[in-house]
Amino acid sequence: MSHSKDNRQVRIPVPNDRSVVEHCRKFGIGPAEERKLQKLLGKHAPLHEIQTNSPPRLPKFR
Repeated sequence: MSHSKDNRQVRIPVPNDRSVVEHCRKFGIGPAEERKLQKLLGKHAPLHEIQTNSPPRLPKFR
């Protein structure tokens, strides 16, 4: 007797929008740049747009 296995995966949808304020606090972006990002993108935006428009991160040296 052969049984076919169901290989479908359940995918829980995740909201694509992220908080601009939380992203800025997490990555150490200053308040002036945070205001610019909020003015440009709003309070919530997709992660790739936040990362594209945010300033480059400073390197962390030991």
